[in-house]
Amino acid sequence: MHKNKLKTFTTGEFAQRFGIKKDTLFYYDRIGLFHPAGVNDNGYRYYTVPQLDVFWMLQSLRELNFPLKTLGYYLNAPSPEGLIALSKEQLSRVKQEIRKLEQIHWLLNSIVTYSEEALSAPLDEISLVELPEEPVLYSDPIPQENNVVSGEEWFSYYDRFLKDTELKGPAYVGSIVSQEDLLAGRFERVDRLFVRMDGINAKLKPAGLYAVTYHKGPFESVLEVYEPFLRQLKARGLTVCGDSYEEYLLGKLSVQDQTEFIFKISLAVYK
Repeated sequence: MHKNKLKTFTTGEFAQRFGIKKDTLFYYDRIGLFHPAGVNDNGYRYYTVPQLDVFWMLQSLRELNFPLKTLGYYLNAPSPEGLIALSKEQLSRVKQEIRKLEQIHWLLNSIVTYSEEALSAPLDEISLVELPEEPVLYSDPIPQENNVVSGEEWFSYYDRFLKDTELKGPAYVGSIVSQEDLLAGRFERVDRLFVRMDGINAKLKPAGLYAVTYHKGPFESVLEVYEPFLRQLKARGLTVCGDSYEEYLLGKLSVQDQTEFIFKISLAVYK
């Protein structure tokens, strides 16, 4: 193609290709960030095909909140070294955005999965389910000196776990009651926190036969479930062989009244 016959775009056409308003191009021109290729005899600005790549790069960097001043410095004196530096910085920001989106995807998927399970759950019944192994992130064991954990200590453990797992909120963080405490009737003691999520520090929750029950009621009412639950398991010839996993399927995120909370308890058992 002859250089004098390069395709040109009007301001409106160029803006439309990037889904922006013409005012954005006018503003970038005014502050010296991105200029049109030239001005026609009729006084209208125009842009050219080679500018598409430049503006795409500019827009992608702006979407990652790069300062206009930084971009201006580069575009006024482009160089391979400068482009490499900008690209590396952008890659770092993109990775951060990907992590954020992965967290959002996990949360939205959990909301759907847990809520649908809760709405179809057979309340106060016992189901025997063969569960596959799955990755789970566990907190450090919670110290149980004098069998008492203050509210401040509890929040400290909870907050530390959220930070360690990079979770932005407590939704779908469950509690574990150890097998030892279960058999001793200490149902109120939480041994560890957990979340069903893959990660570098995840461990595989064992596959096997699990006794599962669902309960509706306020948070404290879950303690009332254990004694009859364990009694029924024994009557059915089932032996507990693992810790209890408490999961909170419906909580403050989805219902207003605490009596509408729905909990799930899973226990590994054998016949």
